[in-house]
Amino acid sequence: MSPHNTQDRFITLPDGRKLGYAEYGAPNGGPVLFFHGSPGSRHIHADKADIAARRGVRLIAVDRPSYGLSDPQPGRTMLDWPDDIAALADALALQRYAIIGFSGGSPYALACAKKLPGRVTKIALVGAFAPPGAPGVMEGMSPAVSGLWALAQANPDELRNTFATIASSPAALVEAMSASLPEWDKIEVNKRTAEFEAEYAQALRNGVEGVASDFVLISGNWGFPLDGINTEIHLWCGTVDQNTPPAMTNYLSSILPNSRTFMLPDEGHLSLYVHWEEILERLV
Repeated sequence: MSPHNTQDRFITLPDGRKLGYAEYGAPNGGPVLFFHGSPGSRHIHADKADIAARRGVRLIAVDRPSYGLSDPQPGRTMLDWPDDIAALADALALQRYAIIGFSGGSPYALACAKKLPGRVTKIALVGAFAPPGAPGVMEGMSPAVSGLWALAQANPDELRNTFATIASSPAALVEAMSASLPEWDKIEVNKRTAEFEAEYAQALRNGVEGVASDFVLISGNWGFPLDGINTEIHLWCGTVDQNTPPAMTNYLSSILPNSRTFMLPDEGHLSLYVHWEEILERLV
């Protein structure tokens, strides 16, 4: 398989929904599941696929419900996701696997650590969210993101209308999502504009329900406590990240006993794209 050939696929889940995913890298390599951000999709940027192949990683990127190839799941909760992942792993004959949770994918990675402890080997959380009710975690978050969180809890329908307005096209969504980012992140976006637009085209394939429901879930009660999670977890955070500020990573570090933190000086939210090879290297 060429590292650039995503080979889009799906499985049919026990409840009849389709779950979309794509594979990259080394077909017989160590399995790593990738949980995309909010918004995001199974589409991986070409350089990340190249690195996965070089590192001998079988990278499996999964669309959450309503994103890309995955069907909607009305009324879904954070803890429904591990059931989908267990079904996918069974279909792919994967007994154990590592996970990368980027940004909005990070709470779902923690849900898998909570519900599937015997199957998840290690987790990398990059630009990770913390539960919003935890003390001090909102410090340093940009007003744009905190405003969307507040709207998600107060009026989810209005949140959907807001996303429908700013996501009129993939290009418009890239512009809107990068508008409030610090300069470090904007430079990274500008390097990869076409790839972000391709990723967001899949994110918006079924409309804005995927990203809207993510924001509602992530900004609310996650439905599970973090205590008791003993999986080895690597926390990666840029010191000028304003989407998932360092306060969130510091909180996660304090409550996850088997975690290690990598604070990245003067970097922002998109450190995933700079440190991808090291992140993979530490997982497999």
